[in-house]
Amino acid sequence: MNIWIDLDEPKILDKVQNERFGTFVSQSWKRLLDPYTPRDTGTMQNTARLYPFEIHYIQPYSSTVYYMRNAQFQKKNPYSTYEWDKAAANAGQKDKLIRTLNNALQSGQY
Repeated sequence: MNIWIDLDEPKILDKVQNERFGTFVSQSWKRLLDPYTPRDTGTMQNTARLYPFEIHYIQPYSSTVYYMRNAQFQKKNPYSTYEWDKAAANAGQKDKLIRTLNNALQSGQY
């Protein structure tokens, strides 16, 4: 039995490397990160700027909060912690992101 798979790599790369899909990645990941992002007034979380494949927390204190290992964060977000992207990934949010992206690609949305 022979199996032949012909991948159209340029077509695949066009789907997953364009700005529209990159913005969808950022929006989806931010939605999954939000419960892990420290929140007091919500300014840091609400002013984050989304770019294709990037999330920028623009408040001047954002990087300080990100690395505050011994901080006692208010629990306005249920899982808020330092290095919230890593915490979210370790909690399974990365797997949810992958499923979301795969579903969008398979549905023809991108």
